[in-house]
Amino acid sequence: MYLSSNWNKKGYTLVEVMLVLSITVSLIAIGFSLPRYFLHTFQTKQFFQQFNNDILYLQQLSLASKENIYLLIDPENQQYTIHQGGTGKVLIQRNIPDHCHIELRTLKMPISFTDKGSLRNPGTMIVDTGNNQYKVVFPLGKGRNYIVEQ
Repeated sequence: MYLSSNWNKKGYTLVEVMLVLSITVSLIAIGFSLPRYFLHTFQTKQFFQQFNNDILYLQQLSLASKENIYLLIDPENQQYTIHQGGTGKVLIQRNIPDHCHIELRTLKMPISFTDKGSLRNPGTMIVDTGNNQYKVVFPLGKGRNYIVEQ
């Protein structure tokens, strides 16, 4: 009897141990998910900035060059490329982040501009990041594109 009463005073109950373990597991789960969320958010922001810069570059090349310059998006291989001329010489090849999934809605490939700077084939595409969906609109006219978070 003396041994069991000392043991209860020096140890922890099962409820106390389970409470500490559940708090620890919760903190670890939050600690792992937040950096991943922030990394995906940063990569998405960087992707859209680079994509917009490449569209501007494509438009500027179309204005300056008499050759056909166009951009092809390949959602299956998670990349897009900018090509020059009829032979399709690749000028730029960029990867799309793995967590971004692109669905071409009304946007027809290739994306290209006239020698006056107007978009040839207007349309929309959806970029799904898992956390958010973005609608990328290529309007008719001289506007390059804009992005709307849905």
